[in-house]
This record gives sequence, structure tokens and C-alpha cells, in this order.
Amino acid sequence: MAARKDKTMVHILDTLTRLENKFDNMRIANATDSSSSSDFVARTRYSSSQSSGKRNERETASGHDIPTEVRRSYQHLTVPHKVILWPCIFLHLVDSGIQAATDLQHILQEGTSWLIKQEMTKHPDPLPADSGLPSYRIGAADDGYSTRMAFPTLTLQLIDEYTNSYFNTFNVLYPILNHDAFLDDTVSRLMRDGYADGDPGAVLALMVFALGQCAKEGVFGNPIGVIDGVPSGYRGGTVERPPGIEIFNEARRRLGFVVTLCSLENVQILLLQATYLEATGRHLDFWRSTVAASMACQVLVRCHPLDWATQEGDMIKRAYWACVLSEDLYHLDLDLPQTGIHTLEDEVPLPYFQEAQDQLSGERGVDERAYFQYHFLAMIALRRLIGRIHSVIHESSSTHPESSDDYGGPPVPVITEMARQLDSWRSVLPRPLQWHDSDMLDFPISNPQARRPNELLFSPNQGSVPINYKFNLDIVTAQLRTRFYYARFMMFRPFVYKALHFPELMTAEDANYCALAIQSACLWPVSMAPPKNKKRLVPHHFMWTQNFIGILLILRMTREEGVLKQICDERVDYGSIEMTVQLMLGWIRDVRQVDGIAEWSWRILEGLFEGR
Repeated sequence: MAARKDKTMVHILDTLTRLENKFDNMRIANATDSSSSSDFVARTRYSSSQSSGKRNERETASGHDIPTEVRRSYQHLTVPHKVILWPCIFLHLVDSGIQAATDLQHILQEGTSWLIKQEMTKHPDPLPADSGLPSYRIGAADDGYSTRMAFPTLTLQLIDEYTNSYFNTFNVLYPILNHDAFLDDTVSRLMRDGYADGDPGAVLALMVFALGQCAKEGVFGNPIGVIDGVPSGYRGGTVERPPGIEIFNEARRRLGFVVTLCSLENVQILLLQATYLEATGRHLDFWRSTVAASMACQVLVRCHPLDWATQEGDMIKRAYWACVLSEDLYHLDLDLPQTGIHTLEDEVPLPYFQEAQDQLSGERGVDERAYFQYHFLAMIALRRLIGRIHSVIHESSSTHPESSDDYGGPPVPVITEMARQLDSWRSVLPRPLQWHDSDMLDFPISNPQARRPNELLFSPNQGSVPINYKFNLDIVTAQLRTRFYYARFMMFRPFVYKALHFPELMTAEDANYCALAIQSACLWPVSMAPPKNKKRLVPHHFMWTQNFIGILLILRMTREEGVLKQICDERVDYGSIEMTVQLMLGWIRDVRQVDGIAEWSWRILEGLFEGR
């Protein structure tokens, strides 16, 4: 078993390297230049009699002018937010009469920065610090002073419960800690010596316990509210007092003594703090903590002698890639600045999960751990593919697939090659992680014991009984599969733009790709149950919110007469679109309780879909 696992890991790493090289060697400029002119002159059944070949961004059938600020503001918007200023959608919002549409002028002037201000306004104050755990001082001499504390309410039973809860949920997604080492080296010492100021282990343990309580109550706790008869997917505590806040505050009070260290423990502590803040809907606080973790990690990698083959070296690799994955998401979707940690990715190997090699072969626990280790590696590889989709298709200065200025259409050869690369990524995944479009909502192959007859892993509704799969199976699977469909949607999205704004240029191939983009945006597992009912456990849910907003605006346009509607009527299941609208609206309606951008977006979306 151990030898087979070693070979599988090596195979995965080799495959990821080959995919990297294929992307690096792509002739983007040549591929773009080779786009046949027939793409832009061929006439097909998708030509629109309602549009003129000379229509541009300044003229529409409604007689409105698109301000030139739209074009200038485009560069200040992230890819998910650019949809708001697509001329067709922009004019539809202006004509809608929705009061919140008057805010479009601010987005024109400030771009994504204005949306971030809505999040800042939503949470002007930090999480409350007026709660904590009962404690008493231990080990003080008659003439001395001791900072060591004990927490009588944090019993061994709770510590065990919260530790298992954390390692069964958050650490499965981002495996930055070793379960056995945490218990043997950290918890056992704290039980013996107490929690002292200046002890990184004490801060780290308290962060883990807070996340464990958050994970437990995030599944089984009471909803923070009920909206239109639907319980919130945020469970446990309240908006301002999330579950685990008392333990988290004890960790925060001690963090100042160790926050300037550039050690592995410090990076782990800051990542744990970021995870807790995101689970409570504090997206900008999450960003700040991740930035601090990334900066400390860079110093650790650049300035400390490292042996990647050791267990400590492997833990640093895990922490590094956890930082990179988090940075990518808030940079791509919120345009928040990067720290530069991604520039080291060629120097830091992928993690090998050293402790797993020490386990006895044949144990089921080893198989389960391997499944989630492969998931982490797969997410790293997919992250690189997504980065290239953004840079080559959506941010390249040589192509303008979603802009009326110098419109040359989508770079079809490049997109076709990238689609092949994305399919290759899925095909080389370890068998337990693989799936097909037809079974995207099914249980993974790796866990036949969890499969129930005629029951899917993901469904629009799960009923009133909370579902808590071992090792966070549903959240992990949802994240991997949804990121794949996100990547495919972003890849083909320029054809949706073309259908809306240049329908007379659409070819049969364009129509196929446009339909594939809409299909790829439908029924994302992360928007369904169980994940939607335990949002505190969904990593980086701010990222899903940003993309749901843009997708909903696009799906709304599929109802308007034109080429896009014709394509969807012929090639996309209407029920899938309607269910997607229902699921994503439900997500925005729920997260607006804790998310400032979602709160503003809901005022737009509610009016657009009212009476649907």
C-alpha cells in the first residue's frame, strides 16, 4: 500500500509538471493571430435581425449612450465584477428602474474599490473582545510572577472534541497541521504546564480549539436567522458573536507576544486566524491575516536553511501553498494586492505529506488521508490553470474578448487549447477524485461505503437534519468540482459576451462554446446542500459570492430576446438554469447578513428577478 501510494504521488507530481510546461510553451501571440477571419464573417442561423453589424458600445436599440467611463473603468474591475459593466447588462440595469442601479456611477468611477467599501461599511468594528474563558493563574512563586494560565471550562473532553472537529473539517481542506504532532507535542505540554504568554504553541492550540467549536456548531448549531421561512446556512452563535469567540479571544490576547516571529508556528497561527475570520464572514480581516502569514512565510522560505525532505520542510511546503491558494482568490476576485509570495512557487516543491509515509500499510485511515492529500495537490495544480485563464484570456493586452474597444473576438485557438489542458487536468486526477459531467453531483468513487441507494451527495435541499460527513467529504468534493466548472465557465465566458454584443458575428462553433459556458455555470455543487447549509465550513465563500453575482446577471439576460436566449433554448436545459438562479439567489440572500458586497448586490438582484 505504502509503495503504491508513493508511486501515485510521484505520478501526480510528474503530471502536474508536464501540464505546467505545456502552458509555458504555448504560443499565445501566434495562436491569437492564427484566428481565422471567417470566424467574424460567417453567417449562421444565430445571426440576429435585431442587431446591426455596425453596432458598437455607444449605440443600442434603446437609444441610450454607453458612457466612455465604462471602458476606462473596465480595467479597475476584477473579472467577476466586469460583467456589471458589460454594455448590454449595464443598460439593462439602467433601464430597470431599480433604485440601487444609481450606484453604477460609483462603480464607473472607482471600480472594484467601491464594492470593497461596502464590505468595510458592513463591518466597521472588529469582533467583540468583551468575552473570554474563565481562568486562573498557575505556577506563581511567592516573590515571582507567572503568566501561565489554566482554563477550567476547557476540559479534556472539550479539547478532544474540538481538536477532532478541526482536523475533520478545516485541516482537511488546508492541511497545515499534523494531528499526531499537535496532540503529542503541543496539547500534552499545555495540559501539563498551562497557557503562557509568549508561547506560540498556546496561541496555536487556542486557535485550533476555536475553529473546532466553530466547525461543530457550524453544522449542528442553530441558524443565525430565518429569511422568508428558510433557515440561514450560517449556524451557531450570531453575526457579531460567532461560535468559538470566547476561545478565539484568548488566542488574540496572546497573539501580540508572538506575532512578529517568522517561524513555521507563526505562519500556521496567522493562517488559522484567517480561517476563523473568514468562517465568521470577516473577509477583509481574513485578507489582512493572510497577508501577515504570507509575509512571514516568505521570510521563512528565503532566509532560513530548509531541508524539504524532512517533516518540518514538508509542513513549510503545506503552509506555503495554503498561503498562495488564499492570496490568489482574494486577488483575482477582489483585486486586493498580493504580497509576492507567488514568485517563490518555482523554489518551493509540492508537499509530500511526510507523516503519511510512516503509517502502517493497509489501514483504511491511510487511504482516507491520501484522498484528501491528493485533493490539496489537485487544487494547487488547478489554481495554476485558473491563473493562466485570467492572465491570457481576460487580462491580456493583446486580446479584448470582453471589450467593445478593438473587438477581435475570443482567441479561439488559445481557448481551445486551454480547454484541452483543463480536461487533461481532470483526466489525470487519481481515480478517487475523478468524475464526469453526468455524475458531478454523485458521491466520489473513493467512498462507496458512504453512498446510499438512489441518493446524491449534492442536492438542492437536504431537509431539516444536519449532515456531517467524515473528513468533510461534501465540502472538499464541492470545492474541487466547482473550481473546475468555474475555470471552464471563465474560459468560455467571452462567447457569452459575443452573443450579447456581437450576435451577427456568431458562428456555429461560437454558439457551442457559448452554450458550454452557460452549462458550466449551472448547478455548482458548492451552492447546493449540504455545503450551503454549513457556510462557516465553506472556505473562501467571499469568492463564490462575487462569481454568483456575475453569473446571475448573465442568466437574467438569457430571458431577453436575442441570440443568447436562442442558444440557451436549444442547447441548455431550462430547468438547470432556473434551479441555478434559485440556488444562487438563495446564497446571496443568506450571505448578505454578513457580507457588504452581497448586501448591495441583493438590492439589484431582487429587483431583476422579482416575480420570476
